[in-house]
Amino acid sequence: MKKMIKKLVVRLLGIMIIIAFLVLGCLFVWRHLLQQSVLSSAQEMVDQGGTSEVQEVTLGGMKQYIAIEGKRLDQPVCLFLHGGPGLAVPYGISGRNYQETLSSHCTVVYWDQRGSGKTYSETEEIESLNYAQLETDAVELIDYLRDTFKQDKIYLIGYTWGSVLGLRLAEKIPDQLHAYIGLSQVLSPSLSEKELYHWLIEEFRMEGETELAFALKQIGEPPYQSASVYEKFQKLMNQSNAYAKWTDGLPNVNVLSWILQVFSSPDLTLSEVYDTLIQASHEMLNKSEYWEELQHVNLLEEVNEVNIPVYFASGVNDYICSTELLKTWLEKLQAPQKEFLLLEESAHYFSTNDEKEIYEWLKEVIEDSSSK
Repeated sequence: MKKMIKKLVVRLLGIMIIIAFLVLGCLFVWRHLLQQSVLSSAQEMVDQGGTSEVQEVTLGGMKQYIAIEGKRLDQPVCLFLHGGPGLAVPYGISGRNYQETLSSHCTVVYWDQRGSGKTYSETEEIESLNYAQLETDAVELIDYLRDTFKQDKIYLIGYTWGSVLGLRLAEKIPDQLHAYIGLSQVLSPSLSEKELYHWLIEEFRMEGETELAFALKQIGEPPYQSASVYEKFQKLMNQSNAYAKWTDGLPNVNVLSWILQVFSSPDLTLSEVYDTLIQASHEMLNKSEYWEELQHVNLLEEVNEVNIPVYFASGVNDYICSTELLKTWLEKLQAPQKEFLLLEESAHYFSTNDEKEIYEWLKEVIEDSSSK
């Protein structure tokens, strides 16, 4: 009897191993097909007189990576600053010929920043990575793009945590920028988190999640001095609608599309896929000086005047980067032109329903400012 059971177990293990190899094989074939589709689209753009490529550039004395794509070589240049921190998606180099953003209206540049995405493996000391390094990198990259494309100015687009870097650069080097565009703009994490805390309690109460509301009350109101307490706050926040607005039990953000974007990128190895989706962000949040510095940002007091046009877009339900704080600050901000787009179906991350609207709005912004 024991021999029969042993043989059966061996056979089952053998079958499971075969199935695992088949599944992995199918995944590799699928990834290859997706990569070929991206490369085919890229080549088509090049054949029609545009550009689509990944470049290695040296910024701040370190090798880093950018992706460039555009349907015409004479278009304005738009540089995206991704968020995270350390999360180079959706606006990292994996977005090349996958994210349909603005390539019909400008030459789009996606940058995997120091400590992120494809550049992560080049970052030697993640613990000492700080804001000043990223700002120096960004200034050098802007100079490189202006020189490469023979343009005096470019457009700068900051997304979530990348918007801290973006808005500060808009204030410091306006002579090198046409305009600044902030998407889910970060202004004051500490004030936004206090507002978020009270919203979460009410949200959990309305949803009947009394245990979650109780757990939130137990840790108290931000700011939190302990990393372990802040981690508890993050876990509770992840169980709410703070990041993505939910409709009929499903999130209104296609996170699976972001994962597929990275997985199918011909510009990333499998190791770099892991770095982009998991490792880089984890290391940045838990080890770097940069994350600690971001917690003390207060652009409400720091930035009072920007000498270029500024445009902002936020979800009506964004409590992570308070929309109300942004509105109040924007009324006081001195700038030659200000515009704010409120997205009705979005929270912190933009919903799939609002994505088309925001890209059309961005195209209009570029058209209008380029014609002046």
